[in-house]
This record gives sequence, structure tokens and C-alpha cells, in this order.
Amino acid sequence: MRKEEEGFILTIDSDAEYENVSESSEEDEEAERRKEEDVNEARREDMNPDFQFSMGEELGEIQEWDNEDPVDQVNLNEIIKRKMGKNEEGEEEEGKEEEEEGEEEEMPVKLLGDAGAASDSDDEEAISNFYGKLDETSSTTLTDKSFQDLQLSRPILKSIQTLSFTKPTPVQSSAIPIALLGKDIVAGAQTGSGKTAAYLIPIIERLLYKNSTSTKAIILTPTRELAIQVHDVGTKLAQFVNNLNFGLAVGGLNLRQQEQQLKSRPDVVIATPGRLIDHIRNSPSFSVEDVQILVIDEADRMLEEGFQEELTEILSLIPKYKRQTLLFSATMNAKIHDLIQLTLNKPVKIMIDSPKTVVSKLEQQFVRIRKREDLKPALLYLLLKKLEGRTVVFIRTKMEAHKLRVILGLLGLTVAELHGALTQEQRLSNVKAFKSNVNVLLCTDLAARGLDIRIEYVINYDMPKTYEIYLHRVGRTARAGRRGTSITFVGESNQERSIVKLAITNGRSVARKVDWGAVESINKKIKSKEGDIEEVLQEEKEAKEIMQAEMQLNKASNLIQHEKEIKSRPKRTWFKSEVMQQLTKSGPKVNSKKRKASEEKKESKERLYKKTKADKSKKKPSMKKRK
Repeated sequence: MRKEEEGFILTIDSDAEYENVSESSEEDEEAERRKEEDVNEARREDMNPDFQFSMGEELGEIQEWDNEDPVDQVNLNEIIKRKMGKNEEGEEEEGKEEEEEGEEEEMPVKLLGDAGAASDSDDEEAISNFYGKLDETSSTTLTDKSFQDLQLSRPILKSIQTLSFTKPTPVQSSAIPIALLGKDIVAGAQTGSGKTAAYLIPIIERLLYKNSTSTKAIILTPTRELAIQVHDVGTKLAQFVNNLNFGLAVGGLNLRQQEQQLKSRPDVVIATPGRLIDHIRNSPSFSVEDVQILVIDEADRMLEEGFQEELTEILSLIPKYKRQTLLFSATMNAKIHDLIQLTLNKPVKIMIDSPKTVVSKLEQQFVRIRKREDLKPALLYLLLKKLEGRTVVFIRTKMEAHKLRVILGLLGLTVAELHGALTQEQRLSNVKAFKSNVNVLLCTDLAARGLDIRIEYVINYDMPKTYEIYLHRVGRTARAGRRGTSITFVGESNQERSIVKLAITNGRSVARKVDWGAVESINKKIKSKEGDIEEVLQEEKEAKEIMQAEMQLNKASNLIQHEKEIKSRPKRTWFKSEVMQQLTKSGPKVNSKKRKASEEKKESKERLYKKTKADKSKKKPSMKKRK
């Protein structure tokens, strides 16, 4: 039986290789594949369908080469419980009595200004010629009803069936066939629409027939948590594929363990940009010379939030002549300069639904705060006591998020936090707790993208800066066809009102009922605990300082015991340090006035006479002459 009849698709690295494929080689490959299928079937029986990616062994003693922060052992929950003492049960009873709803608060739609998001029509017109066109063979992909229609191989179809994926989402049915053709892609779709599988499936399909042991694909993500999640999904999608390995390279985790993993040359490496550059420069056994596929997940964030230098460096290190680049994001900034910098070759643009709209099954609720900013912690507590289900609360700063955790803890609520002030080990531990036994996660925009946890509610404690960030926040719920609710605290600024206006225009919205009397009562209780809040924060700070001192002592001890080994290791380099060296070769940085004066002085020495009006007019013509 031929492969076309069985639903296989042969993916190869070049057209030249395709010309050399003969009937006899197809028969040999068919026999070999059937043999592999028998082995895969035996392996499947031994596999655990509930497999979860493990981060490996716990970090051991602090060593000089690890370069990571120590694991924070301060137990904040224990500190809070000590402060609560015997009054904990009584306060919980009072909290239950304050759950009555008040009168409905009208949403000030008519007061919202006309300011909205800037139109991208000019940018769209400028880049229209930059994108490639869909082929006739791929123009019908949107009508595909099942994964079998995408002509995927049996091991992948088996994994998809095991993961209970019923049919491809629009972005998957559009992107997978085009990616299998080897074309560059710029894809945008709503959050929760299956973008991760849309690029992982074609990567695994192409690597089924790899002919060498080396890294063939690199997936870049903006956050460590998203990288770990992509690694988990990729491992499950490839569970029935022989000899296909995934590697992980993210900051905050044990550097030496990652080096050992990359030494085996995994086929696919999921990484954050900074750590990937670190390994390319400092891990001798890791090479990107054979990379054929580069995926940039959450591409707009990569370009906007400080990753531009890292992307430029990575793109310069990965060979361009054989590289396929795939960009995926929930929102796309149509700027020709960003796309040119990424050196895409006639990419195919795939936009599923409007990037400015929320999913249809999301109910947006708004609470007008007016001048009651000081009541927001009490209002948040009241909402959390009412809501049943996993809830993510987005807060502007990590300091405020941590303080809210202490406040809610003293009021009897168990919550977790996720922000940049935590170590990587703490982040992973808190995400794990949120998946299992904690229903509330306080976080900054660090978690606004990519994390796929079943969430029923999203609360915007602080309004985001832009409507795009708002879309990513509320996109944590109502994913994969499920229903969800977002609750947003709205202030009086024009910026916040413009975001609300866009949200109301592009989605289903209602006003949230709030009993401000009950909120005032809870706020008085919080005020009475201000002393306890400060004491908890101070006690935690002192415990961390003691741990920091112990860490330094351990480092000194390791340096004494392993001095020769530590000093024999080559110093790790970072590309930004080289850039700074180039900038500072000519001496300290000077401002424009001093630089101009220095040039004038140098020029006067060459002229040997004072600058005249004629000289000035030659250099700088008057406005009349310019006209």
C-alpha cells in the first residue's frame, strides 16, 4: 500500500532530495516505518497518558558555575498564620456575612471619550507587497474538518487522538499545510486558539525523517513559564515518534543540567532569548549551524519589550539560507521595519478573526472605581470570596502584588503570586499550586501571555496600559471554546476609558453589581491590620537577609574547596558586554554639545584660522537659500 493511501506525507529538506526518491526507496522506507509502528505500539502500552514534564532534580548546594539565585526558603504562609493567631476562624465567619450584593452600577459608556487605538491602515498598505501569496494547493485549508485532512503521519495522529484533540482550530488548519511547504509565516489569532500546536505539529512532521543528530528547530518564547509549557505540549505530541528529543534552555534553572541536556544535541530546543545566546556562546557542544526552523512565539512582545537586540543576535547566528521562520502571536504590530529586521522571505500572512476583538464566549464585566482607589483591596477580597473557580488577578507592579498577598492572607484567603521578583523555582512552585489546590493567582503581566491553565475568572485589579495587553489578560479565560468572565476595575483617566470603550465595542459586556457598604466594612478591617501587614513584610525581609548571608557563606566555602576547578572553567560571555566594549573604545560617552565643541576645535586646528561667516554659510546655508 502506498503512503498516499495511508495518509502519510513525506517531508524533505530540499527539492534536490525529492528528485532522488525512487520507487524502490519508498518500499524500503515503508517496510522500515511498519517496523517502527510495531515498536511504537509496544511503547504506547508502557506510557502514562497523564505524563507531565518534570523539571528534574532539585537544585543542590550552591556552586560557583550555576549563576542562579538561591532557592528562597522563606515560608510567607507560616509568617502570616503566626500573625493571624486565634482570630483566623472569627475573621472567616465575618467574611461570609459580607457577601450580599448591592445596587447595580451603571457603566459610563456615554462618558467615554472618542480616543481609540491608532489605525494601522497606513502600515498595512506599506507592507502589503512584503507578504507572499497563498498557493492554490493551500487556499482550501480553512475548510479542513479533521486532522486526517491535513495529511499528517500516523504517529502524530495517534498523539493527537491521545490528547483528545477532535478537530483543528482555524489557525491550525491554515498554518500547518503552509508550514509543511517550508514557507515563512506571520500568524495572528485570538488567545486560546491553538497557536502552540499550529507550529509544533509541522515541526514534528518534518523531523520524522531527519537524517542526522543535531538541533534542527529552535522555538523562542518571551517567558520561562511559556517555554516550559511549550516543552510539555511538544513532548506529548511527539510521544509516539522514535528518536525525537526536546531540549529546554531558560533562565533561572540549573545551568549545568541544561548544558548536559544540550550536549546530546536535541532535535528541538525551546528557549528564552537570553539563555539561548548564553548557550550558543558558552556551551561548546551546542551548535545552531544545522537549524532549519526558527519559531518566535508571542512575536509582538519580542519586538516591543526589550528583546530586539537578542533577536538580532540570534538571527545573525542561525544560517539564513536554509532557515524557515514562523511568527505567532495573539496581536500583530504591522511595522515593516520589524519584519525586515527578522529577515523573513516572502512570509504568508495568516490572520484568524480580528486581532482587536475578544472571544465570543467571554463576558466582560466592569466596575467603576471613581475616586475610591483606596477601597480596591477590600473590593478584591469581596469578589474573591464570591467567585467559585480558578481566578487570575492582574496587578500593575510586583510590590503591590506581594503586598496584596499578605493582605488577603491575613484576611483568611490562600493565594499564590507570580511576578518577576520571585526566583524561577518559586514561580514554578506557585504555578503548580495554582493548578492543584490554590484557586487565586496574583500576577503581573508576566503571566498575561501563553500560559494555558483552565481559568474561569480574570480580574484586572489595575487597568493595563494598552488595549492589546487587555486582550492578552482576558484571553487567559474563555479558551478552547469554554466560557469565561473578566472583571475590570475602571478608573477615571482618559486612557482607561478609551480601553473600556474598545472592549465594549468589540465584545459582550455588562456592569458588575457591587455593595460598597460591605466594601467599606472590609476596608476598615484592612486598616486595622496595617501594623500586622508591616510586621509580616519586615519579618520576611529579615529572613531573606539571613538566607542571603548563608548563601554567601556557602559560596565562599565552595570557592575554597573547589577553587582549581572553578577557576579552570572559561569565563562566560554575554553579547551585550561586547557591544558596550565597542561603544566605549573611544573613551567615555559625551553629550552632543561637548562632541560638537570637540569637532569644532579639531577643525579649527586644521584650518589654522578662525572660522569666518563665509565658512559658516558654506557649511550651513540659510533658510532663504534652502527655499
